[in-house]
Amino acid sequence: MEMKIVGYHSRIKITQVLPCVCDDVTGDSKIRRNKLMRTSWLYDPFGDNLTYGVEFNVNKGFSWDFFLYAKTAELAEELGEALLMNLQEKYKGLDGKVSVYPLYSKYLEVKRRLYEIIIPQHPPIKFQFLRKIINYYKTPQRKIDANIFILWKRDDLHISPDPLSYMLRIFISLNPNQNYFMNFDKQESSINAVLRYFISDMSIPPYIKAEYKSLSPINWIALLTCNVFPKRSDYGLGPGQNFPREVMPKFMRSDEIDFDIPHEMPLLNPPILENRNSINLPISKNDPNFIYIGKKMKDGVLSTDLGLIEIDSLTTHLNIFGKTGTGKSTLIKMILNDLHNKRPDVGILILNLAKPYLEDDYPMAHVYKFPSEKFRVPYIIPFNRAMISIKETSNVFAACLGLKHMGPGIFSETFQICYSKHKKFPKEVKAFFSCVDEYMKAKSWEPEYKQHIRTAFKRRISEMFYRPDLEATLNLFEGESSSIPEWFIKWKEGETVLLDLTKCLEDEQHLIGMLILNMIEILISIDKEKTNKLKYLIAMDEAHRILGKSNDKHPESPEFIMKNRTNAHFSRNFNEWRAKGIGIITADQHPHLLLDVAIDSARNKILFQLGYPGNQIFTGNMREREMLLTLWERYALVITNAERYLMKTADDNI
Repeated sequence: MEMKIVGYHSRIKITQVLPCVCDDVTGDSKIRRNKLMRTSWLYDPFGDNLTYGVEFNVNKGFSWDFFLYAKTAELAEELGEALLMNLQEKYKGLDGKVSVYPLYSKYLEVKRRLYEIIIPQHPPIKFQFLRKIINYYKTPQRKIDANIFILWKRDDLHISPDPLSYMLRIFISLNPNQNYFMNFDKQESSINAVLRYFISDMSIPPYIKAEYKSLSPINWIALLTCNVFPKRSDYGLGPGQNFPREVMPKFMRSDEIDFDIPHEMPLLNPPILENRNSINLPISKNDPNFIYIGKKMKDGVLSTDLGLIEIDSLTTHLNIFGKTGTGKSTLIKMILNDLHNKRPDVGILILNLAKPYLEDDYPMAHVYKFPSEKFRVPYIIPFNRAMISIKETSNVFAACLGLKHMGPGIFSETFQICYSKHKKFPKEVKAFFSCVDEYMKAKSWEPEYKQHIRTAFKRRISEMFYRPDLEATLNLFEGESSSIPEWFIKWKEGETVLLDLTKCLEDEQHLIGMLILNMIEILISIDKEKTNKLKYLIAMDEAHRILGKSNDKHPESPEFIMKNRTNAHFSRNFNEWRAKGIGIITADQHPHLLLDVAIDSARNKILFQLGYPGNQIFTGNMREREMLLTLWERYALVITNAERYLMKTADDNI
């Protein structure tokens, strides 16, 4: 026999919401009523005396659905969408999903037992029934699963009804949890215990008792079709006739029961940004001048507004910070791949400091791995800007070796002597350091002081340069015409290059990274046309390996000197890079470990979930600091010159 459709259910599954509790203790009845209208979901948003329902499902999880009954699928969808929009307007951060289901006559014949919870009307103290549902969900070793249905309808039975008074009925279906074996007697005892719990503290002493009763299975049909309240038309009553008292249902006002959204509601609490500033331009995600990074959030709910980064704004640099697994590396991948597709003329340099096989994420990249014959980073650039190269490289060596005061001068003078004598620099970095020692040996210093300086230099140099692989990487090429590495030429010509430093020790990564950035500073000239267009981009994750602060806070320690010199060296360079069309993406799990220049130089910041004390760097607002501690995966705070908003990052379809 063909099943008959008797109507449709519109169900709104609530997926997230922020607490919304009426805790106002004012004695002003008008203020209190307005508060209740804003916080209670015991209401009639459409004003046409519909019957509304909610279902709380308490089993392995917790769910909260609103539901409405309609004769047609079109009306059910219309009502569901309208109710969700109204709930989102009423409750900040609420979101849900609307579904429409046909109600077949056969499936309305539900065999499960159904009970009704009957509570007195107009209690002197607000009933805490919703809290009971939540507390029951939190009960350890819960042996009975529960489906609680609450239906209400605005009072249309009295001649002069109270606008905040609603007919209210509560139904509950209880079933043994499959994880616990119980015989029949034990099941009955457990079910009765749960029912007694739900009516506890619901009586009005001394005579009006809360109670529960078992219903006939036929009541499922009335419940699912939202036909549980009497109508005046059922009794043939005219406008001025009183409804029979003996069949009058129970009523409840909005201020008499806790139908708000408590703090302990076991649903997702979305992040909310109080000081939001967002600009929504009519730009599509495929615009060639912008990179799409995700969808913006408004009042805790995902909107259709697009999060976009203007490609040329990357010359003002970008920070991406967040814990492992929050979406940081995936976002970098999407940004670089989108940039490659939209602006193939932009050279992209990826410094891989920590992740093996990162090249799998960048199939368009030319990959150079340390150590290998092709991976070369000459310790100095013997080019037509020799004096600039000498000055910058001397500062880099002094910084990386942690040599104070005299370090840059000694290296610089040695370079100049070598170049003036031979018109070239020693091919091997080891030979250059021998020249440094010879230079210091020839100085007319006090013998004891000289020995002290030479010993300090030798110790720091030997600590750094003890692996042949590092020396081979830094040695100069044969002939000045081939002094520029292949990877640099490709990058400068607009190709994507990935330099894999994962097999370097951290000190070696710092040195090679500094020399790479130094090479870029020397060989990339200022854009004379001043177009402010992005021409080159550098991306580095785990940036603290190159741009990290010193762990040793003693001002005379080599590490402290090294990091301070690094900060001073790049403070100038990073600020000048915009004029050269260079942008840098700096990413890390722990921004508090980075040098000031790495954070202060970037005008654009994307912040995923951050732990303490990284969450304190970017905001003084305590709520925002707490929000950064608990952001969900793929959700981030975006801060630019013009905007400040929360977003969910785009799906990774690459």
